[in-house]
Amino acid sequence: MNLPNIITISRILLTPYIVWLILSENYVLGFIFFLISGVSDALDGFIAKSFNQQTLLGSYLDPIADKFLIVSSIVLLGYNGHVPIWLIIIIVSRDIAIFGAVIISWMLGTNLRIEPLIISKINTFLQIFYIVITFIVILNNQALNELTTSIHGTTTYLIAISTILSWMSYLKVWLINVNSVNKNY
Repeated sequence: MNLPNIITISRILLTPYIVWLILSENYVLGFIFFLISGVSDALDGFIAKSFNQQTLLGSYLDPIADKFLIVSSIVLLGYNGHVPIWLIIIIVSRDIAIFGAVIISWMLGTNLRIEPLIISKINTFLQIFYIVITFIVILNNQALNELTTSIHGTTTYLIAISTILSWMSYLKVWLINVNSVNKNY
């Protein structure tokens, strides 16, 4: 077990606490622990790449940790009235579609291994950034309120666009993979 995997597992273990903090509307601690988790996402990848510590386990755990953290946080922030439902539907639908494509590929006997796409990495960054800005808007820091509200609104639409682009990009990769497998039979 290397350091990047330990950081990723820590993010997974921290997520239920963040969920509880959001549900109990303890946004100060929720913000702090979400920020720590968001930074840890960048940190584990940086360490893994910089020190040649990339592992198969890490390649599976990292996106699971990201989805667990982001989807649970954004859904609960939406449940508490801070994220529009249409954005939640787009985000969750994309993740369900990608997961479904992987399951279908396994059922078809396709050895599907899709590497993270650049648009997906941008999308993950924007989603984490959006949740951080959402916490800041909730905490209503007077000095930053107008700026953060504006950034929050803009980021809402950026996330919708990046999520849809990511979804379509993964769909294209999946269709190419499935078609190439079918041509081999």
